[in-house]
Amino acid sequence: MPTLDPGIGEKFSRRTQRAINHDGTFNVRRRGGPHQHDPYQWLITMPWWPFIGVVVVFFTVLNVGFALAYLILGLDDLPGVAAPHGWWQDFLSALFFSIQTFTSVGYGHVYPGSNGTGFLSSVEALVGVLTFALATGLLYGRFSRPTARILFSRTALISRRADGTPCLQFRIANLRNSILIDLQARVLLKTVDQATHDQRYDLLPLERSSISFFPLTWTLVHDITPESPLHELQPDDYARLGIEIIIQLKGYDDTFAQDVHARNSYTHDEIEWHRRFIRAYEVGDDGIAVVNLDQVHNTEALG
Repeated sequence: MPTLDPGIGEKFSRRTQRAINHDGTFNVRRRGGPHQHDPYQWLITMPWWPFIGVVVVFFTVLNVGFALAYLILGLDDLPGVAAPHGWWQDFLSALFFSIQTFTSVGYGHVYPGSNGTGFLSSVEALVGVLTFALATGLLYGRFSRPTARILFSRTALISRRADGTPCLQFRIANLRNSILIDLQARVLLKTVDQATHDQRYDLLPLERSSISFFPLTWTLVHDITPESPLHELQPDDYARLGIEIIIQLKGYDDTFAQDVHARNSYTHDEIEWHRRFIRAYEVGDDGIAVVNLDQVHNTEALG
């Protein structure tokens, strides 16, 4: 029996892309609404280098703006500034004073000399305090946000057990040194009806749907028995039905002391046939198992 729609949707046109990308994101784009742009979420979830770039640009723009304001008021209102040496030197003097005020460093060599510059420097000091408080909150939010770094094999496999039973397999590994506890897996099969283009979802039972600890790699296996929706399907059938294998993982991370989640999917062209995974770990002379993450994707032909 098909499962209920997991929230991805059932009725789509034939142009619909895969449901879940390899990075766990969904192929959904939002439009309209009163809060379609959420700066906080954008800053929390964006990669680190763009985030650092945004912070640097924001810091620079604010200080350049205040420096220009000090120039408009006149450098005569900033006692301690060196004698003017052209517009560029004057701008740098105002910019350095702005940075000292913004960061509350206050070396004391230059100070406000009028009510106008005093008021402007007070406003800048307040803006600086609020800006650094906001930046600190964003940094804490980025570091404290629990995330799972699960490495999925690049492809899923149609393999075969020793008794000849065909099976669907894919392999995962933990990229972090932390141990995931009570890791649970749920695998759905998405197919597309060729007549109506509606999507159907079936739950694929796994040989083992959960493990207590996850220190090594884990190969998840679905036996293709007569009860399986994949039974007797050939590669052409996988393409014709637009098959996508959707994976959901949930586990407890002892570092974050919180549950973490991971998602991935394999489309029909990301499934290899008649192959098996090569073992990705070995036991050293000291008796300690060594996991080679570079070999998680390695496969070989069935014998």
